[in-house]
Amino acid sequence: MFKKLLAALGAGGASVDTRLNNPTLAPGEVLSGEVLIQGGEVPQTLEHVELALMTEVEVEHEHGEHYSNHVLGTIRLAGRQEVQPGQQIRLPFQFQLPLETPINDTAVLAAGYVRAPVWIHTDLAIQSAVDASDRDYVTVRPTAPMQRLIQAMSQAGFTLSRVDVERGTARAGNRYSTLGCYQELEFRPSYGSWSIAEVEVTFLPGPHDTLVLLEIDRRLRGDGYITLTMGANWASINWEAELQRVLR
Repeated sequence: MFKKLLAALGAGGASVDTRLNNPTLAPGEVLSGEVLIQGGEVPQTLEHVELALMTEVEVEHEHGEHYSNHVLGTIRLAGRQEVQPGQQIRLPFQFQLPLETPINDTAVLAAGYVRAPVWIHTDLAIQSAVDASDRDYVTVRPTAPMQRLIQAMSQAGFTLSRVDVERGTARAGNRYSTLGCYQELEFRPSYGSWSIAEVEVTFLPGPHDTLVLLEIDRRLRGDGYITLTMGANWASINWEAELQRVLR
C-alpha cells in the first residue's frame, strides 16, 4: 500500500524519456525518435502517451504583453495499457513538422533577439498518479526559399534584429496562417539613409510555394503591406533587386 501511495505521488512510479533521432530539421520534414517508458516499483495503468509539438507565443493585452505556451500539433502513440514493475516499453514515432513551424536556428538567424523555442512535450498519463512528462527541444532551420529571402534582405541593406512568434492569424494574398500563431522576423536598415524604419517578414509556406508578407513601417507614410510569391522558380529570381524595387 505504501509503495502504491508513493507511486501516486510520483515516487517509484513509471518514468518517460523521449529521444529524438534528428533534432535539427526544417518545416515540413519528418522528426523521428522513440519514447522509452520505464516501469516503476508497482503495476500501473497507462491511460495514454501523447506527443505535442509546442512553441511560445507573444500575447498582447491591455496591460502589455506576455508569453504563453502554444500547441502546434499532437500525435497519440499509445492508448490504455498496463505497465508492469521494471518493464520497458519503446514507442517509435514519426512526426511531420507543419510547414508553418517557427524557425529558430540561431546559426542562420543572426539576430540580436530570437525567441521562438520549439519542443516536443511528451505526456505520459497514468491512472491515479502524477502524470510524467518530458520536454525535448528542436532546432528548426529555414527552408531553402526562406533562407534565400533572409539573405536577400541582408544584401538589400537590412539587419535582422528580432525573431518571435505572435498569437493570432496572418494573411498573405489569399493564404491565411493555420496554427493559431505566426512568426515575425523584424529587419531594420543597416544604415540611416532609408525612409523605412522597419520591415517585418512573415513566411506562409504552402505545398508548392512560399508566400512572404512584408509589413513595411515607413518613417513618414506609416505601415504598408506587400506580398511576394516564391514559386517553383524562386532560385532563378534576383531577390535583392526585387526587394529594392518593392521597398523603394
